[in-house]
Amino acid sequence: MTVIGTGDYRPEGGIAMADRFPHLAHRNAYLGEYVALFAIREMLLESNAQGFVGVCHYRRFALTKPIGQQCYFNYHAHPDMLADVPPELFYHDGVTPIIPMLVGFQGNLIQQYGADNKVRDLLKFFGDAIDLGIITDEECVNYLSGNTFITAPTVSYIPIPWFVEIVEALEKVMARFYRNHYIERPGYHSREMAFSCERLHALLLAKKANEWGWGNLIFQRLTVLMPHLKLDTAAAATAPSAPPASP
Repeated sequence: MTVIGTGDYRPEGGIAMADRFPHLAHRNAYLGEYVALFAIREMLLESNAQGFVGVCHYRRFALTKPIGQQCYFNYHAHPDMLADVPPELFYHDGVTPIIPMLVGFQGNLIQQYGADNKVRDLLKFFGDAIDLGIITDEECVNYLSGNTFITAPTVSYIPIPWFVEIVEALEKVMARFYRNHYIERPGYHSREMAFSCERLHALLLAKKANEWGWGNLIFQRLTVLMPHLKLDTAAAATAPSAPPASP
Protein backbone atom coordinates (compact mmCIF):
# COMPACT_ATOMS: atom_id res chain seq x y z
CA MET A 1 0.00 0.00 0.00
CA THR A 2 1.42 3.38 -1.02
CA VAL A 3 0.33 6.70 0.49
CA ILE A 4 -0.01 9.64 -1.91
CA GLY A 5 0.23 13.15 -0.48
CA THR A 6 -1.51 16.03 -2.24
CA GLY A 7 -0.62 19.69 -1.77
CA ASP A 8 2.60 20.00 0.24
CA TYR A 9 2.06 16.80 2.22
CA ARG A 10 5.05 14.48 1.96
CA PRO A 11 4.12 11.09 3.46
CA GLU A 12 7.03 9.09 4.85
CA GLY A 13 7.77 6.25 2.44
CA GLY A 14 5.00 7.43 0.13
CA ILE A 15 4.64 9.63 -2.94
CA ALA A 16 4.69 13.41 -2.56
CA MET A 17 2.78 14.91 -5.45
CA ALA A 18 4.54 18.24 -4.84
CA ASP A 19 7.75 16.51 -5.96
CA ARG A 20 6.57 13.98 -8.54
CA PHE A 21 3.47 15.69 -9.93
CA PRO A 22 3.95 19.42 -9.21
CA HIS A 23 1.51 20.34 -11.99
CA LEU A 24 -1.25 18.53 -10.08
CA ALA A 25 -0.33 18.74 -6.40
CA HIS A 26 -1.97 22.04 -5.46
CA ARG A 27 -5.05 21.62 -7.58
CA ASN A 28 -6.46 19.69 -4.62
CA ALA A 29 -7.81 23.03 -3.38
CA TYR A 30 -10.68 22.68 -5.85
CA LEU A 31 -10.35 19.10 -7.17
CA GLY A 32 -10.05 17.34 -3.81
CA GLU A 33 -8.92 13.71 -3.90
CA TYR A 34 -9.28 13.58 -7.68
CA VAL A 35 -5.80 15.05 -8.20
CA ALA A 36 -4.45 11.87 -6.57
CA LEU A 37 -6.52 9.76 -8.98
CA PHE A 38 -5.04 11.70 -11.90
CA ALA A 39 -1.56 10.92 -10.57
CA ILE A 40 -2.38 7.22 -10.13
CA ARG A 41 -3.70 7.11 -13.68
CA GLU A 42 -0.44 8.61 -14.98
CA MET A 43 1.64 6.08 -13.04
CA LEU A 44 -0.44 3.17 -14.31
CA LEU A 45 -0.06 4.29 -17.92
CA GLU A 46 3.67 5.00 -17.56
CA SER A 47 4.30 1.51 -16.20
CA ASN A 48 1.94 -0.27 -18.63
CA ALA A 49 0.32 -1.81 -15.56
CA GLN A 50 -2.02 -4.76 -16.00
CA GLY A 51 -4.64 -6.30 -13.75
CA PHE A 52 -6.46 -4.45 -10.98
CA VAL A 53 -5.85 -1.34 -8.88
CA GLY A 54 -7.17 -0.63 -5.38
CA VAL A 55 -7.76 2.80 -3.87
CA CYS A 56 -8.75 3.89 -0.38
CA HIS A 57 -9.09 7.41 1.01
CA TYR A 58 -10.50 9.35 3.96
CA ARG A 59 -9.90 6.21 6.07
CA ARG A 60 -12.37 4.28 3.90
CA PHE A 61 -11.67 0.77 2.63
CA ALA A 62 -13.61 -1.48 0.25
CA LEU A 63 -13.24 -4.92 1.83
CA THR A 64 -14.85 -8.20 0.82
CA LYS A 65 -16.24 -8.38 4.38
CA PRO A 66 -16.54 -5.16 6.40
CA ILE A 67 -15.12 -5.10 9.92
CA GLY A 68 -16.27 -3.26 13.01
CA GLN A 69 -19.72 -1.92 13.81
CA GLN A 70 -22.43 -1.07 11.30
CA CYS A 71 -23.26 2.63 11.30
CA TYR A 72 -25.83 3.68 8.71
CA PHE A 73 -24.43 2.63 5.30
CA ASN A 74 -20.83 2.11 6.50
CA TYR A 75 -18.99 0.05 9.08
CA HIS A 76 -16.82 1.80 11.68
CA ALA A 77 -13.65 0.10 12.91
CA HIS A 78 -10.72 1.07 15.10
CA PRO A 79 -7.47 1.45 13.07
CA ASP A 80 -5.79 -1.28 15.13
CA MET A 81 -8.30 -3.78 13.74
CA LEU A 82 -6.92 -3.31 10.24
CA ALA A 83 -3.69 -5.07 11.22
CA ASP A 84 -5.65 -8.31 11.69
CA VAL A 85 -7.36 -8.16 8.31
CA PRO A 86 -6.02 -10.87 5.94
CA PRO A 87 -4.82 -9.60 2.54
CA GLU A 88 -7.62 -11.48 0.77
CA LEU A 89 -10.19 -9.10 2.24
CA PHE A 90 -8.57 -6.28 0.26
CA TYR A 91 -8.43 -8.03 -3.12
CA HIS A 92 -10.29 -11.38 -2.81
CA ASP A 93 -9.05 -13.58 -5.68
CA GLY A 94 -7.39 -10.71 -7.54
CA VAL A 95 -9.75 -10.82 -10.50
CA THR A 96 -13.08 -9.79 -8.96
CA PRO A 97 -14.06 -6.11 -8.68
CA ILE A 98 -14.84 -4.87 -5.15
CA ILE A 99 -16.92 -1.68 -4.95
CA PRO A 100 -19.12 0.10 -2.42
CA MET A 101 -22.77 -0.89 -2.34
CA LEU A 102 -25.53 1.29 -3.76
CA VAL A 103 -27.11 3.43 -1.05
CA GLY A 104 -30.67 4.72 -1.12
CA PHE A 105 -31.63 8.19 0.14
CA GLN A 106 -34.87 10.03 0.79
CA GLY A 107 -35.68 12.17 -2.21
CA ASN A 108 -33.87 12.10 -5.52
CA LEU A 109 -30.16 12.67 -6.09
CA ILE A 110 -30.64 16.34 -6.93
CA GLN A 111 -32.43 16.92 -3.63
CA GLN A 112 -29.81 14.89 -1.75
CA TYR A 113 -27.00 16.91 -3.34
CA GLY A 114 -28.76 20.21 -2.75
CA ALA A 115 -29.00 19.58 0.99
CA ASP A 116 -25.32 20.53 1.37
CA ASN A 117 -24.11 21.76 -2.01
CA LYS A 118 -24.97 24.01 -4.95
CA VAL A 119 -27.33 22.27 -7.38
CA ARG A 120 -26.36 24.73 -10.09
CA ASP A 121 -22.89 23.23 -10.19
CA LEU A 122 -24.14 19.64 -10.32
CA LEU A 123 -26.47 20.35 -13.25
CA LYS A 124 -23.84 22.22 -15.25
CA PHE A 125 -21.30 19.49 -14.50
CA PHE A 126 -23.62 16.78 -15.81
CA GLY A 127 -24.47 19.01 -18.77
CA ASP A 128 -20.79 19.11 -19.66
CA ALA A 129 -20.63 15.31 -19.38
CA ILE A 130 -23.51 15.10 -21.88
CA ASP A 131 -21.89 17.60 -24.26
CA LEU A 132 -18.69 15.56 -24.19
CA GLY A 133 -20.58 12.36 -25.00
CA ILE A 134 -19.61 10.68 -21.74
CA ILE A 135 -23.23 10.12 -20.71
CA THR A 136 -26.54 10.51 -22.52
CA ASP A 137 -29.54 12.68 -21.73
CA GLU A 138 -31.48 9.57 -20.76
CA GLU A 139 -28.76 8.30 -18.43
CA CYS A 140 -28.58 11.70 -16.77
CA VAL A 141 -32.34 11.95 -16.25
CA ASN A 142 -32.71 8.41 -14.93
CA TYR A 143 -29.77 8.77 -12.57
CA LEU A 144 -30.44 12.20 -11.08
CA SER A 145 -34.16 11.53 -10.70
CA GLY A 146 -33.41 8.29 -8.84
CA ASN A 147 -32.54 7.96 -5.17
CA THR A 148 -29.61 5.51 -5.15
CA PHE A 149 -25.93 5.92 -5.91
CA ILE A 150 -22.54 4.52 -4.95
CA THR A 151 -21.15 6.65 -2.15
CA ALA A 152 -17.37 7.25 -2.15
CA PRO A 153 -16.91 5.61 -5.59
CA THR A 154 -13.17 6.34 -5.49
CA VAL A 155 -12.82 3.58 -2.86
CA SER A 156 -12.66 0.35 -4.82
CA TYR A 157 -10.63 -2.52 -6.25
CA ILE A 158 -11.30 -2.55 -9.98
CA PRO A 159 -9.74 -3.49 -13.33
CA ILE A 160 -7.11 -0.97 -14.41
CA PRO A 161 -8.91 -0.28 -17.73
CA TRP A 162 -12.03 0.72 -15.74
CA PHE A 163 -9.99 3.07 -13.59
CA VAL A 164 -8.16 4.69 -16.48
CA GLU A 165 -11.30 5.14 -18.60
CA ILE A 166 -13.35 6.58 -15.73
CA VAL A 167 -10.62 8.95 -14.54
CA GLU A 168 -9.92 10.20 -18.07
CA ALA A 169 -13.62 10.90 -18.56
CA LEU A 170 -13.85 12.74 -15.24
CA GLU A 171 -10.78 14.82 -16.02
CA LYS A 172 -12.30 15.93 -19.33
CA VAL A 173 -15.52 17.01 -17.64
CA MET A 174 -13.69 18.77 -14.82
CA ALA A 175 -11.51 20.68 -17.29
CA ARG A 176 -14.54 21.81 -19.30
CA PHE A 177 -16.47 22.76 -16.16
CA TYR A 178 -13.51 24.68 -14.73
CA ARG A 179 -13.07 26.53 -18.01
CA ASN A 180 -16.73 27.49 -18.50
CA HIS A 181 -18.68 27.31 -15.24
CA TYR A 182 -16.43 27.21 -12.17
CA ILE A 183 -17.21 29.69 -9.41
CA GLU A 184 -14.70 30.03 -6.58
CA ARG A 185 -16.52 29.45 -3.31
CA PRO A 186 -15.25 29.86 0.26
CA GLY A 187 -14.51 27.13 2.78
CA TYR A 188 -16.18 23.74 2.39
CA HIS A 189 -17.59 24.66 -1.01
CA SER A 190 -14.19 25.44 -2.51
CA ARG A 191 -14.20 21.78 -3.63
CA GLU A 192 -17.71 21.92 -5.08
CA MET A 193 -16.42 20.56 -8.38
CA ALA A 194 -15.07 17.46 -6.63
CA PHE A 195 -18.49 16.82 -5.07
CA SER A 196 -20.16 17.00 -8.49
CA CYS A 197 -17.43 14.77 -9.88
CA GLU A 198 -18.12 12.20 -7.16
CA ARG A 199 -21.73 11.87 -8.35
CA LEU A 200 -20.68 11.41 -11.97
CA HIS A 201 -17.97 8.97 -10.88
CA ALA A 202 -20.63 6.91 -9.11
CA LEU A 203 -22.70 6.73 -12.30
CA LEU A 204 -19.73 5.70 -14.46
CA LEU A 205 -18.70 3.02 -11.95
CA ALA A 206 -22.27 1.68 -11.79
CA LYS A 207 -22.31 1.45 -15.59
CA LYS A 208 -19.15 -0.66 -15.46
CA ALA A 209 -20.74 -2.85 -12.79
CA ASN A 210 -23.84 -3.29 -14.95
CA GLU A 211 -21.68 -4.41 -17.89
CA TRP A 212 -19.64 -6.79 -15.71
CA GLY A 213 -22.72 -8.14 -13.95
CA TRP A 214 -23.50 -7.40 -10.31
CA GLY A 215 -23.58 -11.09 -9.57
CA ASN A 216 -19.95 -11.38 -10.67
CA LEU A 217 -18.49 -8.69 -8.42
CA ILE A 218 -18.43 -7.88 -4.70
CA PHE A 219 -20.34 -4.87 -3.40
CA GLN A 220 -20.30 -4.12 0.30
CA ARG A 221 -20.64 -1.41 2.90
CA LEU A 222 -17.36 0.48 3.25
CA THR A 223 -15.19 0.13 6.34
CA VAL A 224 -14.29 3.52 7.84
CA LEU A 225 -11.47 3.71 10.37
CA MET A 226 -12.49 5.61 13.51
CA PRO A 227 -9.58 6.25 15.92
CA HIS A 228 -11.86 6.86 18.92
CA LEU A 229 -13.93 3.69 18.55
CA LYS A 230 -13.68 1.47 21.63
CA LEU A 231 -11.92 -1.76 20.79
CA ASP A 232 -13.89 -3.80 23.30
CA THR A 233 -17.08 -3.10 21.35
CA ALA A 234 -15.56 -3.34 17.88
CA ALA A 235 -16.42 -6.89 16.92
CA ALA A 236 -15.87 -8.13 13.40
CA ALA A 237 -19.03 -8.46 11.36
CA THR A 238 -20.23 -8.93 7.82
CA ALA A 239 -22.63 -6.47 6.23
CA PRO A 240 -25.71 -7.85 4.50
CA SER A 241 -25.62 -7.43 0.76
CA ALA A 242 -28.06 -4.93 -0.66
CA PRO A 243 -29.73 -5.80 -3.96
CA PRO A 244 -28.21 -3.78 -6.79
CA ALA A 245 -30.30 -1.32 -8.71
CA SER A 246 -29.57 0.08 -12.13
CA PRO A 247 -28.81 3.80 -11.86
